[in-house]
Amino acid sequence: MKKISARRRQWLIRECCRTMHARSRPPMKKRARVTTLRSCRVLAPQKFYFLGVADQKPLFDFLSLVKSKLDANFRVKINFDNTEEVHPCGTLIFLSHLDLWVDRYPGRVSCNYPRDPVVEELLQHVSALSKLGLTSRKSIAHERVKHWHYHYGKDLNSATYSDLTRATREGIVHPAKETFADCLNEAVANTVGHAYEHPFKGMPPEDQRKWWMLSLLKDDELFVAIYDQGIGIPGSLKRKPKFFEYFKRRTYNDGILIQAAIDSKLTRTRLPHRGKGLPEMLEFSEQLKDGGLSIWSQHGGMTYNAQRRVERCHKMKSRLPGTLVLWSIPFRKEQENARYDDINS
Repeated sequence: MKKISARRRQWLIRECCRTMHARSRPPMKKRARVTTLRSCRVLAPQKFYFLGVADQKPLFDFLSLVKSKLDANFRVKINFDNTEEVHPCGTLIFLSHLDLWVDRYPGRVSCNYPRDPVVEELLQHVSALSKLGLTSRKSIAHERVKHWHYHYGKDLNSATYSDLTRATREGIVHPAKETFADCLNEAVANTVGHAYEHPFKGMPPEDQRKWWMLSLLKDDELFVAIYDQGIGIPGSLKRKPKFFEYFKRRTYNDGILIQAAIDSKLTRTRLPHRGKGLPEMLEFSEQLKDGGLSIWSQHGGMTYNAQRRVERCHKMKSRLPGTLVLWSIPFRKEQENARYDDINS
């Protein structure tokens, strides 16, 4: 048997005592890990505009960057210093995303007051600044702002936008102007019934499945924009039972799918489940002398010009989640001032 040296024996005794002491102590509680949110600033685009091809990419890049930063546990402060122009189409897309950000990431999205006074007044008018934690400090009086009207909801409740239909009832230049409210109701009903009908990647939670509407009533034109963040017309159409039969041996893109979904002639193809709201809006627009209708979803769109009687399909490089409907209707200028008090009552 090998003899242990005195030095080795002392070391073994110390290690045994240390081990016994460690076993007798209660286990240490792990410290709760504190996650510190980092902060970042995201510069808003110069224009909130959708119809211009050159303006689509800055808008979608901005929305994508904010979303990616929030997903990465950042506090995001939106910088509106460079924003100079806001249009109903681009502003409505931004407002819909803002609603989802505020609901999904409470307290983590903020902003500064815009430098441009008109932009500040408009964002205040549509409640964007209050949702981002800023107090209102302007009166809504500018000609480019006071004619905007913002509505949103989760179900079909025509009372939400009844002020719009009531104020425009007499001023619309159309042989069947009384059908305007029905077309608008059908378009919203189509969103409620079909936009979130099928599950898809990135589908909002049930309490965030909304529709958004911006209307602009000014001079000789009524402009209405309706948007949802649902599956989109191409995605919805591809899930219909007769889709593959109808488009067999056909070349198509998202623009062609949108045109097929709303074209009134589509009933002859026996393609079922066609939404009623958008075809009715198209039929209404075909009787106009001016204005028109455009519908955008995913990577495509369809436009109808009432003055030229031309219907076209379009492709988009940027992807638009959901469906955006833009409707332009001639309006009698002399009726506007008389009805403006009604729409704000």
